[in-house]
Amino acid sequence: MRANSEKGITNIDITISIIIITLFVTLIASLIYAIHTNSTSIQRRAEATNYAINEIESLKAQDFESLQNIGKTNEFQYITNGDQPTGYSKKITVTDYADLPENQDNHTILSGLVKKVTVEVAYREGDTTQTVELSTVITKK
Repeated sequence: MRANSEKGITNIDITISIIIITLFVTLIASLIYAIHTNSTSIQRRAEATNYAINEIESLKAQDFESLQNIGKTNEFQYITNGDQPTGYSKKITVTDYADLPENQDNHTILSGLVKKVTVEVAYREGDTTQTVELSTVITKK
């Protein structure tokens, strides 16, 4: 009968098992972080899109003549929810369709009948500024 049995777990087996478990836990943690980051990014972009859609719908509900008073806004304005800042800002540009660069040479387009409305919503994501831009055309009735 042998005095030393080869049954049981050695220190090397335990060390290799711990290394493998650590690698899998690290992999799973990094996947969870990537999913969370991507989900947050998609949620912020969807919220910015909703702000832009709401702004365009409110502009469509206005009188066509009042759109001329908006004109071009070169600076972003903060979007608030009541008195609370949302972290988003908007820039609205209203341009007469005849004044668009692609229509400058087309003299058949009459001025004052169609406006192109562009709403740009910006927000910070990490170290960068992301923007969502929506455009529509509003006609005089």
